[in-house]
Amino acid sequence: MSTISGIDTGYTNPVSKIESKDDAMGKDDFLMLLVAQLQNQDPMNPQDATEFTAQLAQFSSLEQLTNINENLGSLTTMSNDMERMSALGMIGQDVVALTENFHFNGESMELGYRLETQAADVKMYVLSETGSTLATISGHETNPGDYFINWDGLSNFGMPLEPGDYSLVIKAVDEEDRIVQTDSLIKGRVEAVDMSGISTELETNAGTFAMSKIEKAGTSL
Repeated sequence: MSTISGIDTGYTNPVSKIESKDDAMGKDDFLMLLVAQLQNQDPMNPQDATEFTAQLAQFSSLEQLTNINENLGSLTTMSNDMERMSALGMIGQDVVALTENFHFNGESMELGYRLETQAADVKMYVLSETGSTLATISGHETNPGDYFINWDGLSNFGMPLEPGDYSLVIKAVDEEDRIVQTDSLIKGRVEAVDMSGISTELETNAGTFAMSKIEKAGTSL
């Protein structure tokens, strides 16, 4: 039987080590492994076409995922930039924050509530940081919607409250004394924008609120 000389039929594993900045395999590392596998395959027993196709498909999927991650990162950066530009445009405007917490600076301010369904009675409670009720305000509107009342900063005893941090709790009931879904609303005028943290925050005369808490913006609400 004739023999073919000059061909080593023994399979040799690649000995070169792929350098990587971390333990995670990227698409470049994957491609280098495929090339090394082709270079070191046994000519008498070449790489199975089906298996090789599957590996190429894996590489294609890895590349697509890498591109998606890069695009998502770009979109996140773009979204953050747009949020900051939007926040800067709110300076000098009135905004409504969907939150219970607010800062009282000693001057009258607008506190509000949102009704999801019809109510028969609405009460607004201004609480101290320890949870004590300091002021009780009756809500006159009971239809679904957003409503605001100008609060003069007086307690239930007619004494002006000290400037500081407080919270607003709403309690609404229907004709059968069942609880009606409500939300607390705080209105304030934007004085500055804080971009130093992870999220953009609006500094208003009624407190500092994250952009995610802002419901509305405008010169007149």
